[in-house]
Amino acid sequence: MNEGFAGREHSGFAFLLVQLGTAVAREFSDQLAPLGVEPRHVGMLTRLAANEGRSQQAIGELIGLNPTQMVFLVDELEDRGFVERRRNPADRRSYGLFLTGSGRDMLRRVQEVARAHQQALGSVLSPQEQEQLTAMLGRLARAQGLTEQGLPGAPPPARPRQP
Repeated sequence: MNEGFAGREHSGFAFLLVQLGTAVAREFSDQLAPLGVEPRHVGMLTRLAANEGRSQQAIGELIGLNPTQMVFLVDELEDRGFVERRRNPADRRSYGLFLTGSGRDMLRRVQEVARAHQQALGSVLSPQEQEQLTAMLGRLARAQGLTEQGLPGAPPPARPRQP
């Protein structure tokens, strides 16, 4: 009998994606732990680096966090010295978000961890297979309403209801 994942008729690709996603997320989290950050911090630092100066509300919408979740996440990163809020000179009621020097340093460190993590995970695939897998997973993610900007674990934006 064929053993392993291929021999399980009841286990389709969705089941394997759940298993793989859980294992990969746990490994990545474990690799980040010595740096004192979590995957959600990495996602926020990454998105913020590409969107510095935008309002907390705008970045929260971009990454799929509600205002309360966004406040808690920014507070955590601000307490760690990675992010700072600056008043918007055009609208004193809103704040722009910016990475600090420490935030940029941490982002570089976590990007090294992420590259090594991906390299180890993908080592069983050829570069062409990695590209194919990335493209297929991207199609599946988009079909579920997920974007590359969203934080891992954050719910996708609400889809309009079909009549």
